[in-house]
Amino acid sequence: MNRRDVLRVIGAASLVEAIPGLLGAARRHASPFFEPDVELALTAGPGEAQVLPGARTRVWRFTGAVLKGPAESLQIIADSYLGPVIRLRRGQKVRIRFRNNLPESSIVHWHGLDVPSAMDGHPHSLIDPGTEFVYEFEVINRAGTYWYHPHPHERTGPQVYRGLAGLLLISDDEEAALALPRASEELLCVLQDRHFDGDNQLLYMGNGMMDGMMGFLGDRILVNGKERPTLSLATRAYRLRILNGSNARIYKLAWDDGTPLTVVGGDGGLLERPVEQRYLALAPAQRADVIVDLSKRAVGSTLQLVSAPYPAAEVSMTEMGMGGMMGGAAVPNGAPLQLLTIRVERNETSTFRLPARLSTFDANWTRSAPGATRKIAISARQMMWLLGGRTFEMMETAPDEEAPVGSTQVWEFVNGPGMIGMQMAHPIHMHGKQFRVLERSSASTPVVAGSLREGLLDAGWQDTVLVMPGESVKVQVHFSNFPGLYLYHCHILEHEDMGMMRNFRVLPA
Repeated sequence: MNRRDVLRVIGAASLVEAIPGLLGAARRHASPFFEPDVELALTAGPGEAQVLPGARTRVWRFTGAVLKGPAESLQIIADSYLGPVIRLRRGQKVRIRFRNNLPESSIVHWHGLDVPSAMDGHPHSLIDPGTEFVYEFEVINRAGTYWYHPHPHERTGPQVYRGLAGLLLISDDEEAALALPRASEELLCVLQDRHFDGDNQLLYMGNGMMDGMMGFLGDRILVNGKERPTLSLATRAYRLRILNGSNARIYKLAWDDGTPLTVVGGDGGLLERPVEQRYLALAPAQRADVIVDLSKRAVGSTLQLVSAPYPAAEVSMTEMGMGGMMGGAAVPNGAPLQLLTIRVERNETSTFRLPARLSTFDANWTRSAPGATRKIAISARQMMWLLGGRTFEMMETAPDEEAPVGSTQVWEFVNGPGMIGMQMAHPIHMHGKQFRVLERSSASTPVVAGSLREGLLDAGWQDTVLVMPGESVKVQVHFSNFPGLYLYHCHILEHEDMGMMRNFRVLPA
């Protein structure tokens, strides 16, 4: 064996990763050497929720309890199937005792968090029904809006669709110094689309393989599990934290009266400075923090958050569009949507002033010197979506999917032609790493007013990047902290389940 082989087998894989069964067995019990600041119980199991008027909807949901630490570490979203909001602080040591009470195996992925590979929720360490897995990690991410969801291979889409998802919010000293809206001035907004039968029960993948190829789209848009909710607010500033928790839908967010969106954060936390945009494109798994200043609005006035229309051909099937291949989706990508309504009902005095500078997040970041770039082709062949011409293998990596701890690489996602007409926008997610977008191949092309491209925002740290049809996107990623096996994949969940997912391995230095 040469040195690379030794590193792959011994160093990067490690015994517990090379034998997935041992990983599960090893994490049935908490480590005696880990002293948590926060300890939570988290359970996945069947339940019911009042989603639509009439019959209650059968769902799968996360429930939880605080075993140690601040009571506010868990926040329940009232009358929703979504999991409890987990609130943590940078520097805290966290233990989460996860119990699977579902009728099938599952796992939890802490989306956006930089954690040891054994804690990341890789599908090689599934938790069987009726058993427990203990997650232990220190929070090293900066303040931001993150989330958690299941990640079993071939079952992520249906498990998330049935309700298994929750927000995970991290705070730190830098964010606290800004005095941004908090507590009752924080509005949490998880966007999901669903399809129901006449008895209010969830329907999924009605078009079979075609829903898999195109990604499943529902015909009702839910915010925190409710259809078109109305928020009664006051004449002050609020912080709207938005997660696109849909399986496949891409939103083009806007205010209905044309007021620009004031964006202060994304996947990886606060931006350096606020950015005003007429529209904001938000792909599955992406997050955005938006300041909503109602201080100058009249009591009795309303403001609607909408998804503005855009041509379906922008994101799928250059000629046919999403609806054509799906046999005419009732609500295709690009359809105009009403998401939520804000009603100003109370007059209050607001002293909030948005800082001109939000963060020093670029302080330790240096753009890579020109060098080798790893190109990953996004393609389709024989009714399969592929990354780099490969499909998913549970434990395998190719030589070009390995990087030493401490190294920095540029990856270029190339969304080129595949099968005839099979070209789509793909949100590409990397586990355990935040990256910076360096450039888009379409950056020199004039953006058409009203297009989805007008809403693309690459100003901050990201863990998910939307790669448009025919586009190449270069990202710079630093492989810091933890060796081990991680995933990168399309976050259209049906694509991920079909194998549009690969491992990358971080080697010991």
